[in-house]
Amino acid sequence: MKEIKAVKGVDNTVSGAGPADWPQWRGPERNGRFTAFKVPAKWPGALKKRWSLQLGEGHSSPILVGDRAYALVRSGDQEWMHCLDARNGKTVWVDKIVAPFDSVIFPAMRLGKAPRSTPIWYGGKLAVIGVNGVMTGYDAATGKILWRNDYAKRYKIPFPICGASLSPLIDGRKLYVHVGHEAEGSFLAIDKDSGRDIWASRFEGPAYTSPLLVTLGGVRQILTASHNMWVGLDPADGRMLWSMGNRQNMFNHNSITPAVSGEVVVCGANQRPTFAMKLVNKGGKLAPEKIWETRDVTMSTSSPIIDGKRLIAVNEKRRGQIACMDMDSGRVLWECPGNKGENVTLYDIGGSILAFDAGGSMFVYRKTAAGLEESARYAVADSSVWASPAISGNRILVKGARELTLWEA
Repeated sequence: MKEIKAVKGVDNTVSGAGPADWPQWRGPERNGRFTAFKVPAKWPGALKKRWSLQLGEGHSSPILVGDRAYALVRSGDQEWMHCLDARNGKTVWVDKIVAPFDSVIFPAMRLGKAPRSTPIWYGGKLAVIGVNGVMTGYDAATGKILWRNDYAKRYKIPFPICGASLSPLIDGRKLYVHVGHEAEGSFLAIDKDSGRDIWASRFEGPAYTSPLLVTLGGVRQILTASHNMWVGLDPADGRMLWSMGNRQNMFNHNSITPAVSGEVVVCGANQRPTFAMKLVNKGGKLAPEKIWETRDVTMSTSSPIIDGKRLIAVNEKRRGQIACMDMDSGRVLWECPGNKGENVTLYDIGGSILAFDAGGSMFVYRKTAAGLEESARYAVADSSVWASPAISGNRILVKGARELTLWEA
């Protein structure tokens, strides 16, 4: 089973970013794989803490590009976009904006009003969408605002129940973002330099997944999820190429960024079966076809990764359980005891998997023929961790409930 290779113009890499940079959601290729991590010959007894700052609340993941770290947080009624010197944690620039957000739905109240979307760095610029649907483009070096779009002016409710969570995707001159609320919304392609619309595809509003650029069935497309379905969109004009219903619960819980290997896509959602599908040509049109489906593993907010013929996922059952599954059948091959919490971030660094749990621990799992074997674990936060860390070289940047900490392995 061959994985999609990086092809110019047909992948999820970011122009201008180096191989050791972490410029977007889930890393250089947006898939949780990072082969440029400098794995120590022997994992130390403790990681080195280089610096730690109290910045504010946020589930938005930080990013690392060269010696600059970027983090979006909330303090009071404002959202703050921080650019920091990654060598010492000192502020390079900061921008703040009043960000009203309110939801009476329990999950949103429990998660608070902090931002959820991860910034994206591209060619010396930065784009991010706040929890209330305000999207901003910056000069990444100076913090100068290049454009700002308030989608509340276009939609009565510009974000789903728990707030805007989609992390923007870059594609040449286009930035992709999904805005709106449940039944009414648009998937937008906007100009990366001006923020102006290039096209708008109107259909259901967004869920909480982040889009990917993939080639499936021989067709380059945007793969994403809305409130109740998975879809493929034409990057040229936003035309819907196919759709697959995936009805969610009342909390609009399509949160998983799918895993893609060759022609196979693995999807899942809160309290819904995990399934693999491919696209087939029926009468000249693409149609999704399920290969397998299982309730043995159901994924909630933790996105899976692919390791050759194995899918590594987090089962929301047993209070958070890492599992290895067979890519061809969905059969569970190995699973850990559980108790990793509501959210776990998985990264593939080559011979090992890094797993960051909700309690602030980092686990190092060595890959074995049978599954995974724990080889080290570290405390990397003194609070709950919902934001996915950024890694670069031997650096690990972790966002806890309020603090941002840089560790070195």
